[in-house]
Amino acid sequence: MQSFWYRFKAGVQRFMQGRYGADQLGLFMIWAAVILSLAGAFASGMGATPVFSLLSTASWAWAVWRLLSRNKARRCAENQWFMAHWAKVKTPVMQAVTRFKNRKKYVYFSCPQCHMKLRLPRGVGKVTVKCSKCGHSFEKKA
Repeated sequence: MQSFWYRFKAGVQRFMQGRYGADQLGLFMIWAAVILSLAGAFASGMGATPVFSLLSTASWAWAVWRLLSRNKARRCAENQWFMAHWAKVKTPVMQAVTRFKNRKKYVYFSCPQCHMKLRLPRGVGKVTVKCSKCGHSFEKKA
């Protein structure tokens, strides 16, 4: 005799066969729904609750619809589009976090010619810096 949970798991696996499943866009939509729900709870005194509630519900519905979709090619294309645009947001934020964490060890600055972000260890004094991207040399105090 099989346990209830084993049969339940096998049933879910059969149901999900041929469906797209979870991906980064789906997880982003679920987190967005949670954040919108919390924002709606905090904004309940301001009368904005129906807007947050509607957006949260729409986000949940879209995430579940994508999860259960059988059009894998379309969902994969949507996820690739999201990941390309998400990288444009995530990369500068993560770089700023890293610069903030290392602010006591390094001085961060930009190349005056190509604007590439460069760094020097603090306390080295005045040095000549050569940009690794464009090759421009300039003096900088660290």
